[in-house]
Amino acid sequence: MTLFDSFKRLFGAKRNGDAEGLACEDALRLVHEFLDGELADVPHAQVEAHFEMCRRCYPHLHLERRFREAIQRACVKETASPELRSRVLQLVSEGRPDS
Repeated sequence: MTLFDSFKRLFGAKRNGDAEGLACEDALRLVHEFLDGELADVPHAQVEAHFEMCRRCYPHLHLERRFREAIQRACVKETASPELRSRVLQLVSEGRPDS
């Protein structure tokens, strides 16, 4: 990121929260789809540009990324027991919920 980009992030967001053609409310609503790479109706580049430029929204994206990283680190040591794994695989193959 250039110095100019940093300056725009700090001061570039308009008062109504619109940065790079996407309203803050829309960007925040799309944060999970954006991080998952599953945006359907809005181009990834447009949402990315908004988060890069908007000082209001960027902290939400940053927090969500760090939260996901913490969850992944915490789950690395956790594994399902062989019995649980077997039961889940059986239920999936049967295609019905456990009763």
